[in-house]
Amino acid sequence: VGEGFTRASTAGDTEPSPEELVSMGKYLGIDTENGESYLMGVAREAVIAPVLAPWQELEDENNNPYFYNHRTKESTRRHPLDTKFLRLVSQLRQRQITANNPQQTWMRFANTGGPYYYNFLDGSTSESCPAGSEVMLLTRDLIPQYDPSSFGVNMEVPGGVPSTRPRPKPDIVNRDGILRELVFKSWWAEDTEREDSGNNESAGGLLKTRFLTIKFDIYAQTFELHMDNEEMVSLYNLTSVTAKNGKPIQCWDLFVGAKLNLLGKTTTMMQANNETLLWLEKHTIRLRRIKASLEKELLKYETRALAAAVTYEKGRKATKGGASLRALLEQIEKLCATLAQFRPSIAQKYANQATQPP
Repeated sequence: VGEGFTRASTAGDTEPSPEELVSMGKYLGIDTENGESYLMGVAREAVIAPVLAPWQELEDENNNPYFYNHRTKESTRRHPLDTKFLRLVSQLRQRQITANNPQQTWMRFANTGGPYYYNFLDGSTSESCPAGSEVMLLTRDLIPQYDPSSFGVNMEVPGGVPSTRPRPKPDIVNRDGILRELVFKSWWAEDTEREDSGNNESAGGLLKTRFLTIKFDIYAQTFELHMDNEEMVSLYNLTSVTAKNGKPIQCWDLFVGAKLNLLGKTTTMMQANNETLLWLEKHTIRLRRIKASLEKELLKYETRALAAAVTYEKGRKATKGGASLRALLEQIEKLCATLAQFRPSIAQKYANQATQPP
């Protein structure tokens, strides 16, 4: 058994189905068709991961599930532990736990008829498992857990006890209108030395344009960088990619014109692909409407003019996808705090609208 894995137990408190694991595996980016079935132990734990206070599973107006943190007021489409599961897949893939991992394609399941084995490679089932081909489950020390700081004291979730049942299938991220990845382009001129330029005594200097494609996974919060279509560098450690406030980058921090510190270099998001532009414009329009409604509501109670800090819009307003969503969210938060002095229930309504998941 490889490091970090254990053999499947004969019984468990929660028994997911092969279909649930296949769906979760796709969501986590596990490629079972190309030798990654050995990672399906991560998918199993992700399927049965509970939702604990202060998190609560809710549904939006379209009956799509999302998760809400009653302590931080955060809303997200992904399960509170999804980022950790996605990172774990990346870590285990890089470590290549055992030399025989690609042969591990079978996992043990149980139903009313008794135990059986399912093959993730071809979808077949069997009462027995070929020697050495069983997918190992994660050891307890590898299973992602909630951070202790996430729990409040005597935290009560409105509407009852937090859910400990298996999460809904993650197909939500594949539905129309919900984008998984933001894609930007950047470029800059770089000094290069070549012997065939300059004078006969020294190498000459030439400016070479370098192109960079930046992909940001909204749900995993990970970056993937492609330089000049020649090499790929993947960044999974978010401590190396931070916003100006020093916090890990989120989708709200990215827009056309945003500056990030990537690989030790300040990089400007120069362009975005069409899907990213549509996503940015959708949320820009949504947040502008909320902000305008708040400003109109405050006119009923606040006689002083609103400060420029909450009215001036940051970013490149004339550029499609150039508005800073983070700045709009911060302005809405300040406006809600002001309105809460007069109408707290209305302020909370607008705050909930602004923080809906991406």
